[in-house]
Amino acid sequence: MMLADVLVKPITVGDIRPLFPLMRAVEPEIKLSAWIRYSRSMTKAKAGARAGIIVARRRGHNLPCGAVHYRVDRNLRYGQLLTAEHFIAIDLLYPNKVLAALFEALDAIAVDYGCSAMRSILRDTKPDVLDNLSVAGHRRDGMTLTKNF
Repeated sequence: MMLADVLVKPITVGDIRPLFPLMRAVEPEIKLSAWIRYSRSMTKAKAGARAGIIVARRRGHNLPCGAVHYRVDRNLRYGQLLTAEHFIAIDLLYPNKVLAALFEALDAIAVDYGCSAMRSILRDTKPDVLDNLSVAGHRRDGMTLTKNF
């Protein structure tokens, strides 16, 4: 499979429910109602919105096989910074191609917004994504800790 065989586009309303099982694969505690609320807000984002979800599908297939959430923020160290998280790439044969297509789309988004860096937030349980990010030129830059309330 070639990279061009994976199409990446912004999320649509029709993607919300099919993406939920994929999202649960990386965020098992997420509730359907929270996912619907969050993802619907992403489908209503206007052109030029500074946050969104991009969805990957294999050419000729209707169901999504990958997705990633992103947002653009100002950062003291980097200026414009693209943050990506909740990476999903579920393709039985070519998960690395799906990830590569998502990374390429994120790079294009970062360039469009004039970002000088991209930060990727990964769960500890996704070493395959970490490996693919490293191949795509990403490197460790600190650590993120979370405190739940």
